[in-house]
Amino acid sequence: MAISENGREDSRVGQAIRHSPLSIVLTDPRLADNPITYVNEEFQRMSLYSREYAVGRNCRFLQGPETDPADVERLREGLRGGEQFQVTITNHKADGTPFRNQLLIAPVHDADGKLTAYFGVQRIVSDDAAGTDGAVDDESLALLQEVQHRVKNHLAMVVSMIRIQATREITTESLKAVSRRVEALALLYDELLNAGDNSYKSRDIPAGAYLSRIASVISGLEARGAIRVNVECDDIAMPVDHAARLGLLLSEFLTNALEHAFKGREAGFVDVRFYKLSEGGVRLSVEDDGNGMPEGSNWPFGAASIENQHERAEREDGELDTTGHAQKPGVGGSIVVALTESLGASLNVTKPKRGTIITVDIDSRD
Repeated sequence: MAISENGREDSRVGQAIRHSPLSIVLTDPRLADNPITYVNEEFQRMSLYSREYAVGRNCRFLQGPETDPADVERLREGLRGGEQFQVTITNHKADGTPFRNQLLIAPVHDADGKLTAYFGVQRIVSDDAAGTDGAVDDESLALLQEVQHRVKNHLAMVVSMIRIQATREITTESLKAVSRRVEALALLYDELLNAGDNSYKSRDIPAGAYLSRIASVISGLEARGAIRVNVECDDIAMPVDHAARLGLLLSEFLTNALEHAFKGREAGFVDVRFYKLSEGGVRLSVEDDGNGMPEGSNWPFGAASIENQHERAEREDGELDTTGHAQKPGVGGSIVVALTESLGASLNVTKPKRGTIITVDIDSRD
């Protein structure tokens, strides 16, 4: 992008990318009418539609009197094509206000290559940035497309549970967990977009900053009175794929500690650290001084595979509960095991006299 003499970007689109959060939407093309199965908080702020209203509906409720039918047809053609695409369309907020909405949509496939979801990113653009033909600054668009491609590849583990959520009643805690996992990926979007003009050309991002942000967000969501969360993440650049998986792991570890480690207690601490190892590689550790693991628990080892969790959820009746029970790991444990294996990392869960220490050691090289 062009840089002015005072060092700021001349491109208003580039500024919008860096300073505006992005709306994220997931839909399921395997269900009738390709309904929405997940929206993030920014979607609700941007559109004024609640998550409860949006989930289960096709995205066409965003269309209105100023929506151009030609843009709608371009959207349909893109979905039929089965490839990543973008279109800029006039949508309408819940109060009727029209806005220019740039959509970047990509398919998400499972391990067998079957289409499981469409992953969409939405952002409001001005008429100056996107004209009547929907054209947007090429360099800014290339950046968004590259970021989307990287982030959507990490959705396969949670998409299946989100899809089931659309067809069954789901417990409040299970829905909260699904939302938290996708929000962690939304933070990765922000980190990539804020990494600088050449971030989409590089394979590395500042993983320490990303993990610190996740710890801050999870701590806010799971605030527990006098429980202190100390975060010390070194400035370490890592490949995007590694950082994304570590971010999801930290989300699981920290949430578990805040939700379960301090039952019956008013105070305590959780230490989150991310640092280089002297022998090479990096370590993510989460330590608490809580009540420790339940007697007989071997979490997360022995957790069912993601595929088995998916099959169980489809086979069983009643309200869907993806959390663990009777000392058996839930979907979170399955995700932890799968992420650790995909990183080629070593996972250790130790039980000192008080609390729990979880460490993940990985080779930080490509």
